[in-house]
Amino acid sequence: MNLTDETDGTDDREAFNRYLSALRGRVGDAKYKSWFLDLGLAEKTKDCVTLSTGSEAKRDMLDHRFLPILADTWRQTVGPVSRVRLTVRKKALSEQAAKINAREEQRTRNGYDASASALAVKETGLRDFKEIAARLDPRRSFETFAVGDSNRIAWAAAQQALAKSGPRELIYFYGQSGVGKTHLLHAICLKWGDAETAGPCAYITYRNMINACVKAALSNSTAALHKALLDNEMLAFDDIHFLEGKDRTQEELLVAIDAALDSGKQVVMAGELPPAKLAEAGVNKRLADRLTGGLCAPIHEADEALRLEILKKRVQGSDAKCRIADDVLEFIARTFTQSTRETIGALNQLFLMYGRDEISVDLDEAKAILKSRLEDRRKVATLDDAIAAGAEAFGLKLEDMTARAQPQRIVRARHAFVWCAREILKESFPRIGKALKRDHTTVMSSYRRAQALLERDKAFQDGVRRIREAIEG
Repeated sequence: MNLTDETDGTDDREAFNRYLSALRGRVGDAKYKSWFLDLGLAEKTKDCVTLSTGSEAKRDMLDHRFLPILADTWRQTVGPVSRVRLTVRKKALSEQAAKINAREEQRTRNGYDASASALAVKETGLRDFKEIAARLDPRRSFETFAVGDSNRIAWAAAQQALAKSGPRELIYFYGQSGVGKTHLLHAICLKWGDAETAGPCAYITYRNMINACVKAALSNSTAALHKALLDNEMLAFDDIHFLEGKDRTQEELLVAIDAALDSGKQVVMAGELPPAKLAEAGVNKRLADRLTGGLCAPIHEADEALRLEILKKRVQGSDAKCRIADDVLEFIARTFTQSTRETIGALNQLFLMYGRDEISVDLDEAKAILKSRLEDRRKVATLDDAIAAGAEAFGLKLEDMTARAQPQRIVRARHAFVWCAREILKESFPRIGKALKRDHTTVMSSYRRAQALLERDKAFQDGVRRIREAIEG
């Protein structure tokens, strides 16, 4: 057992050995090796026990996370005590420093470069974790991030992360895949890096975090991992929902978050689930609780207007030589709706085919290039799909389509739905009426009105086209 005592009493040493054994049984081997392996007994009086550890960082973390456990275990194993406190073994550190200096002097006499050797000693525990931070994508900047109703709260939280004044809050962005969480983390880190006085920043993927924790466990270098993380003033952790079942990684992440926030550093995180759902999915409840106590910023699916704005920003920031017509961008924004990734992917396919040519890409050419994508996502549309498409095409709520209200804009949307259901889906009037909660004679009248509107009303024609595109894929 690794015992670093600064007391001389044999009874005290025996009591402390019992204490360490009980502590190990209580917290488990993994946690004990990470945090308590160098724990020493500095002083023991009737009312106070002073425990020592090897660094200020570890002292602070033990005091913050484990002091109640340390005190309770002492009272159960050794005896009553009013207070347990922690200190750093300055004497031991000085002795260790002296040993290192002596070795360096010897190496200098033998012809070695002492400064280079000292640097090597300093970096020995950190070299395995230098690549924990992933590379940032300069294309994922604030300039290319489109803001709309679905992500406005997240945008405001991102600006808060970059504020120079005020307390640092843990910020958590959450939303389903493809809504822009990773883009926002990259943008924050890029902007942070632009400030000369901001300090270092690290964007860390869930995979990098898992790999680093495995390395730390195998090499018994958890402290070096924590130092590598806490050397940064900004920490951005992505896709934390993928840490489900990775208990050790979650524990180390929690330690890093607490230490960073206690030191006044900024921490931003992203995942697919809200904090309460993270706990249900198997993520550490204490980690989920930390997120709840911070700024939780949801990002919802982008609507058509925001998808179009995203495409426009992509075109503006692209070095492609081709010119893509506005109606092509509108078509992509309307059609590829599963996520912003799908929307951007369709645009990238056009860049791939025409990006090197100084030509204008019209709608027919775009549809030809995107034919395979359209076929892949095509499905058999139902009346419910058509009703939903009608509501979106005319800017209504879904329940407006089947309600009893008769405002002109709602009636026109119903006419458009009826025409599409009859002509495109080939449904019978009774089935269409059942979907709209109307009788078939009303639906037949609506169909005739739609035919008349299609001949003279441009806005109505546009609405029908939107419904057709939605249900035909």
